Amino acid sequence: MLHPRRELSIIRKVCHDRKKNRSFPYHHNMSTWFNSVDIYCERLDASFWAEPMNAISNLSFIVAGLLLWRQRSPRSTLMAILIILIGFCSFSFHTFANRLTGLLDVLAIAMYLLVFAFLIPMQWSRSSILIQLGSVLLLIISIVFSQLLIGYLKPPFPWLPPGIYLGAWFALFIYTLSSQFLNKPAARYLWLAVIVFPFSLLSRQLDMPFCDFIGGAHWLWHLLNGLTLYLSSYGLCLKQDSKYEQF
Repeated sequence: MLHPRRELSIIRKVCHDRKKNRSFPYHHNMSTWFNSVDIYCERLDASFWAEPMNAISNLSFIVAGLLLWRQRSPRSTLMAILIILIGFCSFSFHTFANRLTGLLDVLAIAMYLLVFAFLIPMQWSRSSILIQLGSVLLLIISIVFSQLLIGYLKPPFPWLPPGIYLGAWFALFIYTLSSQFLNKPAARYLWLAVIVFPFSLLSRQLDMPFCDFIGGAHWLWHLLNGLTLYLSSYGLCLKQDSKYEQF
């Protein structure tokens, strides 16, 4: 009879091999929206609580949002709501685990990115709507280019992250350089976010490689990503005098 840990390791390996050859595209046929999604190491069955670490680690987004909410400015309140929304949508995806909750997870992240890109020029100065739209366009172009690049490099380098995250990091890097050039107090917090986010991405990509050792690493992606969103939003909400912006 196998030792329980050895048995679990074998089960995880079988699941790992199965998941490597599966993809879960979002179809427009509504009958498929509630089909189960099984793409993370921790999930071994279709039950609600099959990913406890991945689900519980979404508390990092709730904590980040509540800390930001305490600043009590319109801008910080908006960003806090978006971060908390990411936490709830991600929790739903890692518990109900179907295509619909997966789509909601992606949409919550996309909404945060677009709002951040639209508001960040206001942190630099009283910018025009054209500059703000240009900032959003920079984000979109960065994501599209990254997605195309990842698509080209993916066959020989399957461990590369999705283009949306790589593109978001590149756009954040540009926003941070702009803040630094303009000598804005936000720069130091944005730099911290720029530094933390690659480690967050790394933990996301190590979920399957670390499956047999620590049961995956996606939970660490949530913890580090919560920190990244808090740092970037904190910087976004600062004024010239390092006090919170009133929008």
